[in-house]
Amino acid sequence: MPNDTIFTQISNLPDQKSLRIKETVEKIAPLPTAVLFYGETGTGKDFWAKVLAGLSPFQPLLNLGCGDVPETLLESEWFGFQKGAFTGADRDFDGKWQTAAKGTIFLNHIDLLSLNMQAKLLRVLERRKFFPLGSNQEKEITARFVFSADGAIAEKVRRGEFRADLYFRIAAVSLFIPPLRERRNDIEPLLRYFCRQRQVEIRLAPELMQKLAEYPWPGNIRELENFIFGLSVRGSALGEKDVRTLLDQPQNIMSIIQSGERSLAEVEQEYIGYLLRRYKNKSRVARILKVSRKSLYNKLKRYENH
Repeated sequence: MPNDTIFTQISNLPDQKSLRIKETVEKIAPLPTAVLFYGETGTGKDFWAKVLAGLSPFQPLLNLGCGDVPETLLESEWFGFQKGAFTGADRDFDGKWQTAAKGTIFLNHIDLLSLNMQAKLLRVLERRKFFPLGSNQEKEITARFVFSADGAIAEKVRRGEFRADLYFRIAAVSLFIPPLRERRNDIEPLLRYFCRQRQVEIRLAPELMQKLAEYPWPGNIRELENFIFGLSVRGSALGEKDVRTLLDQPQNIMSIIQSGERSLAEVEQEYIGYLLRRYKNKSRVARILKVSRKSLYNKLKRYENH
């Protein structure tokens, strides 16, 4: 699925965490400073980049995926080239960065760049100039830069997989976009939005809508969108059977872990939640987990108070 999904059109998300992000975005929108949005895959980083650009004087927005083009071609795609710069360069090419002019250049998934390309990008950001391939004339950059990365970018810096100097350059303002499981109040508005977009009728009692709000959505907004898209393809309304099927399917533990940096306690909580939804019997769940009923109750109480 392309990054520019339909959820980038949603505004006024009601969860307090989303409202705080929106407040910060509104404050920094007129400033030329670099901004880094980071978080798990599918949380809506593209959405917030669009909101930021839309509120700012730095328009239009140029969305460039750092993993969309082979790195051997990335410099020519971004910076452009002169005719004869390399085999096959039979004409001048301005490069995508020049099309941004005084707008916003959004480098999506910047953490996918190699260390070599990170070094080149750092020099460009520091000097605000670059050479098109094969040219000895520098081009100035007047655009604002916005970046996105997954939630583990700080860990990548610690491991030496991402340059610390580049990280501090791009993260003048860094905004964490929480996963959907931490923004429960956004789930129903998002679900209703996707249903309207896909013309899927909702036939759910309030308690089932609440179940959807309690579901962990390890794939975040993208998983929610795909869930509704699947219903639209089948020509189905959203009913009780669809919710039960979603809740009863075993979540692949590796997919939960790979959705971002997750603690052992978080994975345990989601697995216990799945077992309780499936068996609806705490004694049986305790036996499966090989723990006492008291230990299970203590875990559940701890989750409620978290």
